[in-house]
Amino acid sequence: MHKTAVILFLAFYFLKWIALTFNLEGMKTFFAKKSLRIFEMVISTLFLATGIYLMVNLAPEMRSNLLWIKIALVLTSIPLAVVGFKRGNKILATLSVLLIVASYGLAEMHKKRPIVNKEKTVTATTGEDIYKANNCAVCHGQDGKLMLNDAKDLTSSALSRADIEYQILNGKNAMPGYKNTLTTEQLKLLTDYVETFRKK
Repeated sequence: MHKTAVILFLAFYFLKWIALTFNLEGMKTFFAKKSLRIFEMVISTLFLATGIYLMVNLAPEMRSNLLWIKIALVLTSIPLAVVGFKRGNKILATLSVLLIVASYGLAEMHKKRPIVNKEKTVTATTGEDIYKANNCAVCHGQDGKLMLNDAKDLTSSALSRADIEYQILNGKNAMPGYKNTLTTEQLKLLTDYVETFRKK
């Protein structure tokens, strides 16, 4: 939901910026409509509320400098956008749009950072402990449904057991591979545990 809110927010403000920057009176009139102002408030609220929700639920190991810079950019862009668009100030409006786009870029960079287990080997002996020790819950959640950083919902996964094992060993996207940290027995236990999410 946050990604949808961000895309709508970016698109709305980019179009609004075009109308202001190029003095397109028809577009300015369109954006001045009461229904559009309500839409703007809704997507702005969704953008902030879903962002705050994700931030609160983010594991400490995911809170990097990139994340804090992104938040600072967003918080700086808000008053600039309010003043810039309200007063028709093209410089402030442009700066606010650039800061929002930059924060989106930083979010994408932050998302692609793999969460690597700091230990070389895992000593856990149950599937659940291995899942926690390898930071699987950071992106998949304790219940397998979090889907942070493009992680899949493990409760609705259609992967075969062999595919689950392959993905655990080799990783995918932001997920690192664990072929150098897990024993054959630990891989079996972790795969068993991941498969239990589908049965819940």
